[in-house]
Amino acid sequence: MATFYEGTGTLVDEWNVDDVQQQRPDLNHEQACDVLEFISRKFDANIGINWDFIDWVAHDLFPQEQV
Repeated sequence: MATFYEGTGTLVDEWNVDDVQQQRPDLNHEQACDVLEFISRKFDANIGINWDFIDWVAHDLFPQEQV
C-alpha cells in the first residue's frame, strides 16, 4: 500500500474510501471520508495506519447495531 516517490524521497502510505468500505460496507462515501479524516487528525507514527485501526475508528464513529 505504500508508494515511494523517488523524485521527492517521500514514502506515502495511501488509504482510501474503498479501503474503509471494504472493512465496513455499511458506511457510505461521506462516512468513510469521516473515518479517514479522523485517522489523519489522530495519526500516531508509532502505531501507523492498519486494518485494526480503521476498524476501531469506524466502530467508534459509527457503531454497528447488534443483531
